[in-house]
Amino acid sequence: MRVKINDKLNGNKRNGFLKKKDLRKFPNLKKIFTLINQHLYGKLKYTHTDTRTRSKEIINLLFCKLVDEIKKTPNDIIEFQIKNNETKKQLFDRIQDFFIKNVRDKYKDLFSENEKINLNIELVYFVIKELQHISLIKSSKDIISDAFEIFVSKILKEEGGQFFTPSNIIKFMVEYLKPEIDSRILDPACGHGGFLLEAKDRMWSKIEYLYKNQEEMIEEKKIEFISNLYGIDKDIFLAKISKLYLEILSGGRSNIFCEDSLDPNNFRPLMKNLIKDNSFDFIFTNPPFGAKIPIDNKEILKNYKLGHSWKNTTDNKWEMQSKLAKKQPPQILFIERCVQLLRDGGKLGIVLPEGIFGNPSNRYIWEFLKANGKILGVISLDQIVFLPYTCNKTSILFYQKLKKIPKDYKIDFAIVDRVGHDKDGKVLYKLNKDGNKKLQSNGEPIINDELIDLHIKLKECEDFNYLKEQKVFKTSLSQIKNDIFIPNYYTGVEKTLKMLSYNKNFTLLSIKDLISKKIIFINKGGYLPRGNEIGSHVYGLGDVPFIRTSEIYNWEINLDSHKKTSEEIYEQYKEKQNIEEGDILLVKDGGPNLIGNTACITELDTKIIIQSHIFQIKILENNEHLDSYLLLYLLNLDIVQEQIQAITFIQGTLATIGNRIMEVILPIPTDKEKRNEISKYIEEIIQNKKETRRKIRNLSLKSFFN
Repeated sequence: MRVKINDKLNGNKRNGFLKKKDLRKFPNLKKIFTLINQHLYGKLKYTHTDTRTRSKEIINLLFCKLVDEIKKTPNDIIEFQIKNNETKKQLFDRIQDFFIKNVRDKYKDLFSENEKINLNIELVYFVIKELQHISLIKSSKDIISDAFEIFVSKILKEEGGQFFTPSNIIKFMVEYLKPEIDSRILDPACGHGGFLLEAKDRMWSKIEYLYKNQEEMIEEKKIEFISNLYGIDKDIFLAKISKLYLEILSGGRSNIFCEDSLDPNNFRPLMKNLIKDNSFDFIFTNPPFGAKIPIDNKEILKNYKLGHSWKNTTDNKWEMQSKLAKKQPPQILFIERCVQLLRDGGKLGIVLPEGIFGNPSNRYIWEFLKANGKILGVISLDQIVFLPYTCNKTSILFYQKLKKIPKDYKIDFAIVDRVGHDKDGKVLYKLNKDGNKKLQSNGEPIINDELIDLHIKLKECEDFNYLKEQKVFKTSLSQIKNDIFIPNYYTGVEKTLKMLSYNKNFTLLSIKDLISKKIIFINKGGYLPRGNEIGSHVYGLGDVPFIRTSEIYNWEINLDSHKKTSEEIYEQYKEKQNIEEGDILLVKDGGPNLIGNTACITELDTKIIIQSHIFQIKILENNEHLDSYLLLYLLNLDIVQEQIQAITFIQGTLATIGNRIMEVILPIPTDKEKRNEISKYIEEIIQNKKETRRKIRNLSLKSFFN
């Protein structure tokens, strides 16, 4: 790749000098940056140069290149090139001088007094050789984003749970909220400044349109708008780069600060004057998130309602308690911080882990949000959106802070399955049936990205209709069930349940209904308190299986558990657990892939002890609605398993459904004969499984040699 680029463009040099007009657009800067990064890594991996230092040096060189492209020079001759008959040492000295005079000294507040380019002569020569013929500005709308994705993303992932927001996400979020040219805009976790740059581009285009042919007014309004852009990042490297990049591109002074947005009490005086609560029109942000980087500082937590413990009351409302939470993931505090900073009527666009939008234990967040404003929209993004850097599933929340909140209102929902790239980051295009790429009128291939025109579809979309296939729709706040703000829940679970409610062949009853009607009884973990199991110290004392969640699979119990105990321990729990033939076991806690797994107790399984992470469901006598086999069938229907997944709270690698099992609805066949038919069919399956297990258990050498 390198040879082809340089050989093709070398002919553009005239009298040994490249001019700005000779620079060419290159369709994929990331390829060039990847080549450079691999070369630098190979040359520096045996030195003491760490990844962050290497990244800083290459970014400084890129700023030299960027300033050189923008800066007016005599005859438009560029400096970022290898001139004829120039030695590598002469080139290095010239570029070092250019950095000092045109980057470091011009932006003194962003560099230390003696800062300079510290890559060696050979590496500076290599970088310039690769980039000299390319126009960074023509090649990418966001050069630093492309560069950071290659040079910096791994550092940020490891150090702070930060991931750069893809440009199509940024563009869509800004287009959806539509800031105006007099708006005060903030990103409190600005990273390299992607949201601020998109806002700049959008508003500058609008200014040029509104004040066309008024050059002085256009320049004045552009600089004025830049003064209304604010960014904060606690990483000094990111804050510095964001500020420098914005100032180079805009020619104005940007308000980018290195502070911890979540700790305003410790802001420096200038920050306290500029970043005040109730003062911003728009906030766009993708905060760092993850359970591995919690906020546990009490001095910070006490400033947030969401930094306190919350209690779920009997009427399913959440109330804040006086007690502080032990810790909170940063994204939860960022939600409230953004609300604090918005003025009345101000709007927020924030990227968050999708669990927040549906996890039952996070529903207090929605209690807070509904009490302080209006939920405008929720966009569920495909899980590959941040790949290849992280597989976190995310959604976008759009929100408006309001003092006077309407009792009911419409909320935009959308499900985005195509985000323009695959899991490896490779661009995906729309294809014709013959496999060839679909082309635009100008001959360019069409990227398969549903975000491109999503803001238009949301504006024109219909209300949710369970009779239609919809990926984009509106629904009323009053129609939101259990504070679940996941679009797929309504197009999947709710849609199916709605259709079943009109089907006379089924009666819909929740687990709670079945308990209140005395049809079933649930033993919540066999009276073994969570975290207080029989104890590893009694493992291996006998042959009685201790059944954990991993032993329940495919409707069966694995009795060959390695965790077995004695008859004496079994006698301690025998009456309390009362394991009987016909009981149904259902996994309620543990690994996400285990939640909802079921098994039916047969005569082979009654002598066991079950872990506290398992529900034990008993069918009560003298009812005509259910038996064990019908219940096992119902619990394994897709519509029921989807409900279980919807009420599953996942934190890292652990998951739980807890008492939310009461919310699950079962579609019970109305016709008694149909119920009996299903029961007999499932019973036959269980009996066959039992006999197979019995035969396996009885296998021995004597079986075939009597």
